[in-house]
Amino acid sequence: MYKFIVEGDHPLSGTVNLLGGKNNFIPIICATLLTDKPCIIENVPKILDARVLFKILKTLGSDIKYLSSTKVQITNKNLSLDKDKEKIIFENIKKMRGSVLLIAPLIYRFKNISFVYPGGDKIGSRDLSAHFSGFRKLGLNIDFKDSTFNINGDLKENNIFLYEPSVTATENLVMLCSVIDGESVIENAACEPHVKDLCIMLTKMGVLIEGIGTNILRIKGNLNLLGVELSISSDSIEASTYIVFALMSKGSIKIENIDTSVMKSIFYVFDMFNIKYSLSENSIEIFKDQDLFYKKDMGFGNLGIYTQPYPAFPTDLLSLMISLSTQVKGEVMFFEKMYENRLDFVVELKKMGAEFTILDTHRILVKGITKLHHANIVSRDIRSGVAYLSAMLAASGTSVLTGIENIDRGYPNIEKILTRLNGNVKRLKI
Repeated sequence: MYKFIVEGDHPLSGTVNLLGGKNNFIPIICATLLTDKPCIIENVPKILDARVLFKILKTLGSDIKYLSSTKVQITNKNLSLDKDKEKIIFENIKKMRGSVLLIAPLIYRFKNISFVYPGGDKIGSRDLSAHFSGFRKLGLNIDFKDSTFNINGDLKENNIFLYEPSVTATENLVMLCSVIDGESVIENAACEPHVKDLCIMLTKMGVLIEGIGTNILRIKGNLNLLGVELSISSDSIEASTYIVFALMSKGSIKIENIDTSVMKSIFYVFDMFNIKYSLSENSIEIFKDQDLFYKKDMGFGNLGIYTQPYPAFPTDLLSLMISLSTQVKGEVMFFEKMYENRLDFVVELKKMGAEFTILDTHRILVKGITKLHHANIVSRDIRSGVAYLSAMLAASGTSVLTGIENIDRGYPNIEKILTRLNGNVKRLKI
């Protein structure tokens, strides 16, 4: 167990070159299980979720070789699953929400599997209804027990309508449709950048997919998928995190190796806060000495800043933007439409001097500018963790952040990067 000791009032300055993002990495690694041919994956992030996922694959019998510090070769040729392995796999599935993406490839490889409900951030109800509905459409049977469920059946092509554009349900169903001898259609599919990346990977493996990047996917499967070599894309949420860190510390920063074309809704909100930045195709630069204020005339009206599926403003960035709004002139309302417990983290921000009014489970009104001061806080999930960390960079005095294993799940060596950028963040054993 570790904690961060954070000394505030150190303006950040420098450049961050991003590795692959957590949400991009997990579906791509899971999809390698659809073939027994070698796959070479580059730009692999050094995050806790990567270690957990690789442990699951190695338990199954995957051969994983690091060709460099960020490049791996994965061969899933001689896989097996028994009760002893299942116990180890279940223990690790409970550590990360993204492990739900193992369902599709494991059904394909083993035909009949038991699975445990995955772990991850405690931000509200995150049931698997969209997954199960799609699985049934593809010919699978699902039997529920107390904490596990069994899936089996013969896969068949079909048309699937998702009641909600669930990202992980779309990714699971795309993988299953890719190994069915026939053509299937997914309507109201999620179209996040990492869903698009997964579809591009599958086409390189021999699957025909029409509509990539849209919410209607037409998939013609292939029963003999090829190996693939590709690089994992970086994550707009991670890029935005370092931008908020710089703004909270009153510093400047340049983010490199990021596709800025997928960040339009994020830039829209940045413009609302009068954030000054410079863009190129693959980089973002944030300038020092910003005059941040809330522009109420940009069309948000009484709804404030609200989250919706891509390409709208992402729920994974809401906690950070709430933290940032404590340093923005004006009152800003946030409306979390997706998860009923996402806003619970703000109670800890009050310890640091933040001023806000919780309107209901999904809405909060934040008052800026407030002077933040040091505090001892426990991180409850990955997104609240980096929000607290951003507030500590702006606060006077020295703060302590525990529960940082949540941050490690998606941000590799974050304290080392912040130290290199002139921050004062130390990792200590508890």
